[in-house]
Amino acid sequence: MKRLVYMDWLRVLATIAVVTIHVAAGYVSVLDANNASRWMAGNLFESISRASVPIFVMISGALLLKGTKDISVGEFLQKRASKVIIPFIAWSAIFYAYGAYAGYFPASLKQGIKHFLTDTIGGHLWFLYMIVGIYLITPLLKIFVKNAKKREIEYFLILWLYASVIVNLVKYYYPINFNIELFYVTNYVGYFLLGYYLSNFDISKKWRNISYIGGFVGFISTFFITYYYTVKANGQLDQFWYGYFAPGVVLMAIGLFIFFKYAFQKSERELPLLFRFINQASLGIYILHFFLLNNLLYMVFPKVNNHVHAILAIPINVTITIVLSMVITLVLQRIPVVKKLVP
Repeated sequence: MKRLVYMDWLRVLATIAVVTIHVAAGYVSVLDANNASRWMAGNLFESISRASVPIFVMISGALLLKGTKDISVGEFLQKRASKVIIPFIAWSAIFYAYGAYAGYFPASLKQGIKHFLTDTIGGHLWFLYMIVGIYLITPLLKIFVKNAKKREIEYFLILWLYASVIVNLVKYYYPINFNIELFYVTNYVGYFLLGYYLSNFDISKKWRNISYIGGFVGFISTFFITYYYTVKANGQLDQFWYGYFAPGVVLMAIGLFIFFKYAFQKSERELPLLFRFINQASLGIYILHFFLLNNLLYMVFPKVNNHVHAILAIPINVTITIVLSMVITLVLQRIPVVKKLVP
């Protein structure tokens, strides 16, 4: 099967972006009028990176739902889902054990299981809980896309946009409840199917251009509307517009996916060496970077921040985080058995 180079580019982009989100988070928690440029730099990087998680989910949908070959539930869980489930369980145990050693958690197996079941071990591990859930229903979704017509998939996506984007936007301004239950088409399963749709069907040049404009508008609106409502909240960050189902973020995710698809669809050139390493280590970088930020790099970053403005400090700190996470991951991938933790 021909390798889809644009998927590699998207994975690299999403990996860099998700690290950027967590590095920049410390710059935007409070808008200080005496140092507004620092906050604005953080807001710039946060806004431009928010499509990261949606793109990760869209890549998974594009790769796992394509093809007409039938695959049993057992075969899928063994060959595909296990590559995420094993690292998910193992790293949860490792992080809990470290937390117990450091005094963050009680040294109790019972409490460890409780924290695991309630997703309170690591803030970034929520993504693995979510993606494991989607993987578990992937065999059913594959039956749907295999038998559905293009219009039927579009109907699903329209329902998803309504239930996950429009409803949340309306609730942001008007706190009312909707009685129509569309839980089965909400949240990340929509991005999963959207990735399949955008990769599997041709997008006309007209709609491509519209998506690029929409992506740019999405970034600009995320940046300025977040600033506006944060000022209204007396400097306390308004995070709604950073949300993965905020209109601007959805537009950015769609625009970026389509752009990379058509920019690199026919390309057979390998990624530059550094990007190849990031692509190879993407899951490990995601799992490790948050731990490194909170247990090691928080001591390094102030030295960088003291010497350069945030507009430079953030990309420098992102680079340090990615390189360190990547090197550790690549080393782990060379160790028998252990390599299963960072596939």
